[in-house]
Amino acid sequence: MGYFILIVALISIVIGTPLFTVLAIITLGSLHFLGDGILTEMIADMFNAVNKDILLAIPFFLVAGQMMTHGSITKRLINFAKATVGWMPGGLAVTTIFACLFFAALSGSSPVTVIAIGTMMYPALIKDRYKENFSVGLITSAGSLGILIPPSIPMIIYAIVVSTPKYVISVADLFIAGILPGLLIGLLLMIYSVFSQKQHTALTKINFSFKQLIKSFKDGILALLLPFIILGGIYSGFFTPTEAAAVAVVYAFIVEVFIHKDLKIKELPGIFIQSSVMMGTLFLIIVIAISFNQFLALERIPYQAAEWLTSIVSTPLGFLILVNLFLLVLGCFMDIMSAILIVGPLLGPIAIHFGVDPIHFAIIFIVNLEIGYLTPPLGLNLYVASSIFEKKIGFVIKSTFPFTIILLFALFLITYFPQISLILVEAFR
Repeated sequence: MGYFILIVALISIVIGTPLFTVLAIITLGSLHFLGDGILTEMIADMFNAVNKDILLAIPFFLVAGQMMTHGSITKRLINFAKATVGWMPGGLAVTTIFACLFFAALSGSSPVTVIAIGTMMYPALIKDRYKENFSVGLITSAGSLGILIPPSIPMIIYAIVVSTPKYVISVADLFIAGILPGLLIGLLLMIYSVFSQKQHTALTKINFSFKQLIKSFKDGILALLLPFIILGGIYSGFFTPTEAAAVAVVYAFIVEVFIHKDLKIKELPGIFIQSSVMMGTLFLIIVIAISFNQFLALERIPYQAAEWLTSIVSTPLGFLILVNLFLLVLGCFMDIMSAILIVGPLLGPIAIHFGVDPIHFAIIFIVNLEIGYLTPPLGLNLYVASSIFEKKIGFVIKSTFPFTIILLFALFLITYFPQISLILVEAFR
């Protein structure tokens, strides 16, 4: 019956069945045929899943990101980035990466970052005679930083579904742990851009101007402050991650409507509707996935998988190498939310069994799936870039290839040197 359930689920995915329906088929089938047959347990699990305060952080961060996308924060961040690093060799490319880093910290979403930064920076890169393949690959890849730089919606979901009564994963710890890995990836992309685009130094030379830097900093200070307010408030104990998300909404509303005056009150209903539609689908997926995770725990599936893996590998490093290979392949076929909800609860306890720090493993997991945004056939950023840049999907895939290699190198560093993820967490603790 287990194979039958798996086959039905795979067929459902192939024919385009919505993810929440696929998860419901797997969960109901497992409970009925492989468990005790009491289907009402799924209802109880779903109720317990939504009865978590941290879930409220997701819609709040979504609304805040939508407000800032519709306002002028994106343009202000780009102007600040251009004044800061635009004078360097390949300066406009470095500016694009800086802008993606800043906006990712505000939106928490990779596709939103690609759209918001791409629509403004791609025409500028082409006008400055950067090659189309480099420009498309750069924006598509740098946009994936949205899930690593806090606040990150995938991090919140990972903490919810992978935490156990014995090992509770703190959203605040994940947020702070993602900062250095995100900056590392951004730095590697900048180094590649500088050395591969030296010829653009003299094309449209941007002279460094301290006056322009101060002006752009003043214009963008309110946007730049938001990540510090969120993380500072959480780690000072002034508010919880959920309250921080609510603060982000109020902050974005006040800044964009009353200070910048680039967001009209009449635009808010549309933003709320758009965010509600996204959350309606996402919440249903989350609660069903949590019910399935409860079934896995009761049937001791993670522990059996851990025993099986122990027979193959005997060291934490061997386990991490195996997991990286698995997740890289998985990222080619499964979107990040699905992977977190279905595979995260299975691998998280196994990592603890091998003595891997759960925060370090969470960052490894998320970086792998960040690369999954760029790998065919289901890399979401590939399709977003193909749509907004009006390029064939094959062209986008080839354009992102050198940047994907850089991300793989960053993954190696993050995996082999756990302190990259943990040093800030330990310092704050």
